[in-house]
Amino acid sequence: MPFENQLNIDIKAFFFNAMTDYLPYYKNFSFTVQKETTLKEVLARIKEQNSDFSYPEKDLIFRVNELMVTGEENLADVIEILGTELTIDPALKYRSDNGLVLNNHDFMHQFRSVFQRHLETKEDLEYYISLYPLHYASETLQYNREYIGDAILLTAHKMIENGSEFKDEIIQAINDEFDGIRCCEYENNIFKGEDHRSKIDELKAMLDLKEKKSFADSISALTLRKHEHELETLEGHNVALYIGNTRANNLAINIKEEVDNSAANYVQFEMSTKLAGQTIMNSHSELAHLKAGTMLLNALDSGADTLVFENDTDLTLFRDAIGKCEKVVGREIELKLISLNTFHDLIKQKVEA
Repeated sequence: MPFENQLNIDIKAFFFNAMTDYLPYYKNFSFTVQKETTLKEVLARIKEQNSDFSYPEKDLIFRVNELMVTGEENLADVIEILGTELTIDPALKYRSDNGLVLNNHDFMHQFRSVFQRHLETKEDLEYYISLYPLHYASETLQYNREYIGDAILLTAHKMIENGSEFKDEIIQAINDEFDGIRCCEYENNIFKGEDHRSKIDELKAMLDLKEKKSFADSISALTLRKHEHELETLEGHNVALYIGNTRANNLAINIKEEVDNSAANYVQFEMSTKLAGQTIMNSHSELAHLKAGTMLLNALDSGADTLVFENDTDLTLFRDAIGKCEKVVGREIELKLISLNTFHDLIKQKVEA
């Protein structure tokens, strides 16, 4: 049948022209396309319907549902992972000049300013250029615009691994107190991309930036629960779940079902699966609190009043940090923070009642 090769998609596309617009905005599009359609062809379809939509023909990278893509990806593969409702954004919103067209001058500027004379081989330069999508996929750049970038760190790792005579200078170059590796809380935001976390961790180990054992690591579950917000019931509460970067794929589904079967309401929020400063609390406290506060506000502003933590260590860390988070983000964060065990106890009490 001819319709078996077709896909129906709904798209929310980013629009912004620095010359004419004060703020960015989105427009909605619906298409029926062939399964073999590429993402770049989807962009062309949007352009056909609205000439104000812009994207670069060269060095095309952008985000679909917050994952970085190049435009060559097959739409059927994207839909298989992300579904048929797609949001298209520039690789980095604050560097958008016109739609998906980026001001990307910072990419080569970082290369020259960080390494200077220490990176002299053609192969190292080519490797860095190949990491162009990864540079803009960096989570840290969302919070610190002066951050040297994940691509710089991976290039440094490669240089050291290959036996560069400038190892000490390279380590010093990436160890800026404010904008260097201390800021890096790496997450793999590339669609079907390689995960480079182990390489970042190896660099941090060279600088003795690996996480130290914290108070949260040694606290017992019993002590943890004594310090939780007192809740007698979840009835009438708006409950969200934070799982961070643990990839607990089925947990959110199970929690939603439990909440839906109770007298509470389930709330989804964008940052529920994002790291929020846990791994940099000891190396860059200010940025860690900014990330943590941003995550907590994202849950609050999405409608939650109660936030369940999949990980007890995260719960203790964020509760201990919430005062400083409020100071950094400039807002009160009126959320009840509870553990997964406490959530299940409250749900069980409702069932037994």
